[in-house]
Amino acid sequence: MKYSVEDEIFEVLDSVSIIQLISFEFERIDALVAKVARRADKSLYRWNVAQGLYRFNEETKRFEQYEEKDIDDMLDWFQNEAKDCILILEDFYPFMDENNAKNIRIFRNISRDVAKNNTIILSQPISYLPRELEKDTHIITLDLSNKEDLKVIFEQCCKHSKFSVSDVNSSLENRIVEAALGLTIMEARKVFSRAISRSNGLLSEEQIELIIGEKERIIKNSGFLEYYHHKEALNDVGGLDNLKSWLKKRGRAYEQEAREYGLEIPKGVLLLGIPGTGKSLCAKAIGNEWKFPIIKLDMGRIFGGIVGESESNIRKALQIAETISPSVLWIDEIEKGFSGLSSSGSTDGGTTSRVLGTFLSWMQDKTKPVFVVATANNINQLPPELLRKGRIDEIFFVDLPSFNARKEIIKIHLKRLKRDEKNFDLDELSNSFVGFSGAEIEECIKDALFQSFDSAKEINNSHIIESAKKTYPISKTMVEVIRNMRKWAKARAVLASSEEFDGNLETNKNKIPTLKQETMENPFMD
Repeated sequence: MKYSVEDEIFEVLDSVSIIQLISFEFERIDALVAKVARRADKSLYRWNVAQGLYRFNEETKRFEQYEEKDIDDMLDWFQNEAKDCILILEDFYPFMDENNAKNIRIFRNISRDVAKNNTIILSQPISYLPRELEKDTHIITLDLSNKEDLKVIFEQCCKHSKFSVSDVNSSLENRIVEAALGLTIMEARKVFSRAISRSNGLLSEEQIELIIGEKERIIKNSGFLEYYHHKEALNDVGGLDNLKSWLKKRGRAYEQEAREYGLEIPKGVLLLGIPGTGKSLCAKAIGNEWKFPIIKLDMGRIFGGIVGESESNIRKALQIAETISPSVLWIDEIEKGFSGLSSSGSTDGGTTSRVLGTFLSWMQDKTKPVFVVATANNINQLPPELLRKGRIDEIFFVDLPSFNARKEIIKIHLKRLKRDEKNFDLDELSNSFVGFSGAEIEECIKDALFQSFDSAKEINNSHIIESAKKTYPISKTMVEVIRNMRKWAKARAVLASSEEFDGNLETNKNKIPTLKQETMENPFMD
């Protein structure tokens, strides 16, 4: 029998007096606690600072005005008059900070008074709890709504709009519900209602596109997530044959046959390397290759100014990625998101460390098919915990492209420009781009196209070579950095390409550099 959140709340009622439910879905919390109160034969109340105290009516299944009590009157009533009841406190956390020592003391007293058989439910969207109450509070974070929940909401919306659900093809209904995964119940109700109102009595693929579009907008409005439309394919990536082969094999692990064979669900991959060498392009192409939605996470925007907001943001982002799984969670330039880790604890109160700890714990323990693709340009800024196997499946180093890889890259961009590669000397072009990254090759070809258009001539080798001569590639501006990065990666990562870079940046085989953070003690390292 499946163990639900309702069962968990019911079981702890007799042992704890304070329960914290973390979710943006206040309606869902109300409905959930109402079921628990019914099972436990307890009265149910709800209070918030704007509306005062309400009591749940079992006959009407609604909360009704009880008394307009302010916070002090409400707490006094609960301590001295209430008995055998559950009280939902909505968004109460602002009244429990360090400036509200009295309220914290009252809650500690409530946690000790089990004779009255009362329970407080803290309903709040973010995880915040005073340290004084951590040992007295049972904390539950609600997952986002699953397919079964959303199907009920969809059918309710159809009924409300006098739209016959029986007229909807079961396959289409299933896809409509799946399109809303990742949304809260309130958000799903809104997008379902809008899709139905615009259907003219006939649901179709157009409504699915509308729902996905609304979901993208809602996810983007979170500020730290973006629903990415994958247009790129692995064939659009030049070179990197080792990485592409690895990804194709890992993609098969999501098949039912692989599950029966005993394969585990892949966790993720870390792509280290020089800027412009195709790391982000590979991340985008994975979604297309595996037919998974891509959620891009901006780690820099995870951090907020309110106490507990950053930790809540990272949990919400991971929760959304799990809800719409199987999915790809793309984190671009992950090192920048944790750039303050070295000072964490002194300048940010340890927020960065806690966010990292939450992310790494999730990576270690996650069971849902969310494949994490993290890219990094500066390995010196990477937390050492991210370099450990177990949390990710593999670390790949993406080097500057080799001779043949450069030819592939040139072919790809010429094809995009609708030019026939047979009209170009690809060997000559590849030799002219030694030390160039894939992004730099692309920009040179674009520049050459401008030059040829301005001279009213068809683009040819000379235009591209001339553009390459005017470009100073990153391999010349970051020689020492690239040398050290390559030495480090050859000993600690898998090379993304079977062919090595054919330039002359490498000198002799010196001692492999050791990153400073690899010797640092860290509480998250196992």
